[in-house]
Amino acid sequence: MREAAPIMSMSPLSIAVLGLLVSTGCASSRALCPAEGGRVWSEVRSEHFRLHTNLSPEVAAQSAAELEKLRRAVLLAWGSDFNPQGSLDVILLRNTSELAEFTQGRFVGFVTATERGPLLVMSGEGYVLDNGPEQQLQTHELAHYLSQHVLLRQPRWLAEGLAQYLQTTHIKPSTQEAVLGRVNTQSRNYVTQHGWLDIDELWEWDQKELLNEAENQQHYASAWLWVHYLINMHTDRFDEFQTRLARAEDPRRAFEVSFQGVSDLRGDVRTYLMSGRSSFLTLPLPPVSTQVQVRELGGAEVHANRGLLFLRAPGELTQAQRQEKARAELAQALSEDPHNVSATLLAAQLSTSPEEHLARARELVKAHPEDGRAWDLLAELLQGRSETQTQEQARESAARLMPHDSRVLASLAQHYAMTLQPAKGLPSAKRAVELSPGSPFALAIQAALFLQVDRCAEAIAFQRRAVDMAHEAYAPVFRKELRDRLQTFVKQCATRTEKPTP
Repeated sequence: MREAAPIMSMSPLSIAVLGLLVSTGCASSRALCPAEGGRVWSEVRSEHFRLHTNLSPEVAAQSAAELEKLRRAVLLAWGSDFNPQGSLDVILLRNTSELAEFTQGRFVGFVTATERGPLLVMSGEGYVLDNGPEQQLQTHELAHYLSQHVLLRQPRWLAEGLAQYLQTTHIKPSTQEAVLGRVNTQSRNYVTQHGWLDIDELWEWDQKELLNEAENQQHYASAWLWVHYLINMHTDRFDEFQTRLARAEDPRRAFEVSFQGVSDLRGDVRTYLMSGRSSFLTLPLPPVSTQVQVRELGGAEVHANRGLLFLRAPGELTQAQRQEKARAELAQALSEDPHNVSATLLAAQLSTSPEEHLARARELVKAHPEDGRAWDLLAELLQGRSETQTQEQARESAARLMPHDSRVLASLAQHYAMTLQPAKGLPSAKRAVELSPGSPFALAIQAALFLQVDRCAEAIAFQRRAVDMAHEAYAPVFRKELRDRLQTFVKQCATRTEKPTP
């Protein structure tokens, strides 16, 4: 029997969040459930977003439509026909006062990574997209999420510079035109006052783990400057660079080929900044679906959302305080609905008794056999136990019920890899990568499966993509594991005979 290839054995998520700092006071209202005097909560599903919100259903539906328009505007960076599938989760509270309960009044929005993928948390204030700093935060993260569907390899300077370039995107209310590429004034002011890093220094960003606040600022601002300069002054060459990355070519080599013959990039970027020259694009916004589905959320779902916010929000609370508040919300949720799926998923993050929680997960799939999240949780809790067949059935049930969830499909592929069933695993891994081309977890699983069937060139190529796409949202230990496994693959493949691609 062939020795199994190394499989990802840890969560790729870090505990870090990206937030937008403000200087507001303490909360004057709270996002409670109706039984406690709060407003009715709703789930609003549009084509590419799932919102949980306590805005009125009418305003919530309008907010989903606005997010769909913003998403479509950002996608214009890669052409009017580019429209990948996939959806994002959003928690949208009525105003910053309600959000302040979770952030202690210091943030008007934040983005965090959860087991289900990115989670955007926003506050409404009677509107959602007002072209202010909060919208720029959400647009920045949308740009990251969407760019992974076209740029299959991304050096960190490009990923962050492009996200900053696109975060200023807005839609003209009068004409419904999208405006892309306006100057990011915060980054421009920083490099004007403090200087910027050379492009060669930015290439080394991927290998740097610990940077202080000033170093981080300089890296981000410099990345914006270089991207903005290259897009404006070397448009065709930058397009060629992106085209090569879309073919998953080596980023450094792709850059050298695309910009060969340019004699003085460094001198030109200085002249560009000092001249104040720049341009932006104004493009017609393609049609956007405004169809939504709205359903009222029960009290257990509301308390589960509140518990998740306490756990994930940035702010001044200690981790112990966050867990205490989240457990209080969890207890209330389970008292209202002991088999609520969202509450049980929250319990998995707080549980100190694996046996107790496994029993709860078994009951959950009996109560909700139609919910893939329940099967996914059961499979996770069976990891490392002797019930291999039960775990496989749970993985397969989750994937059948959630066929568009990249992480669920990648987890099924991982199970097949760990049980040396690569023929079964490769289709699931392929689909997971199609749904989320920038997921280091999915890419690494597909790489491991390729190695198991001696398709070494593809294994190394996909592992390199995984390394490239694991930026700051992922824990340092996870990024190191990806790099170490790449070296292991290279060594193992040196002694193997390459099998042809089917």
